[in-house]
Amino acid sequence: MDKTIWCFVDESWHGNGREHIGVLAAAMGAKRDFDALDKEIYRVRKKYFGEAHARDLRSELKGKDLFSNFSFKQQQTGYSKNLSAAREILEWMGTSSIRLVAVCIYGDTKPPLLSSDLKLLSVPFRELCVRLWAQVPANEYGHLVFDQRLGAQEDISISIFNYLAGIKGDQRLLPHPLIGVSNVWSGLQLADMVAYIIGKYSMGDDRFDIWYRRLKKFQAEGKDHHGQSVFGFLRLQWDGKDQYVVRKIRTKK
Repeated sequence: MDKTIWCFVDESWHGNGREHIGVLAAAMGAKRDFDALDKEIYRVRKKYFGEAHARDLRSELKGKDLFSNFSFKQQQTGYSKNLSAAREILEWMGTSSIRLVAVCIYGDTKPPLLSSDLKLLSVPFRELCVRLWAQVPANEYGHLVFDQRLGAQEDISISIFNYLAGIKGDQRLLPHPLIGVSNVWSGLQLADMVAYIIGKYSMGDDRFDIWYRRLKKFQAEGKDHHGQSVFGFLRLQWDGKDQYVVRKIRTKK
């Protein structure tokens, strides 16, 4: 029996002139879940974009395309195939065991996701790992897969390795993250969609309220290393230096 929980991680960046936000989002589940997601994404691509598109492994579904301004304008006239495709994929998630983790980081300027010291894992990535760890069942292992376009891949891998290898006791996340290609890993495509939705919602775009509510049904929940309950979605405010605090409100008043 496969004891691996796959954790596919992607990032998304947004800004509205007043604030900047970075999102780290992860979709996690067993191999059977992502095998089924492969089939679902193929079905959806074939239905809405044609068989040639579905078979083309150099193409993929991306959040910025599915949720473009043009897609929402089409919906206003009655139909958007992009939004319909996204809706069917999120509805399918209700048949799977895939759960979601997302860490949003706000800043007056673009917030950093990595620490300058590779011996230290940054707060955003540490909080991501805590939430992933909490969702992995005892006696199973979580394996992280980052999108190849994620910034500073080598630095991420080194920092993750140093952090996870230093955890004593119950180790549920393997300290050897992988780098994946999103157009052939359906889990990374899903993580990209999740990161984009949460980023736009966190910026206050009301068009994404309903999409965020759909995602929240699949929010991970578990207990961390100290036995404290943690939820999969977290907002952090960066102070411009090295400090982060939990942010309760979604947008500035």
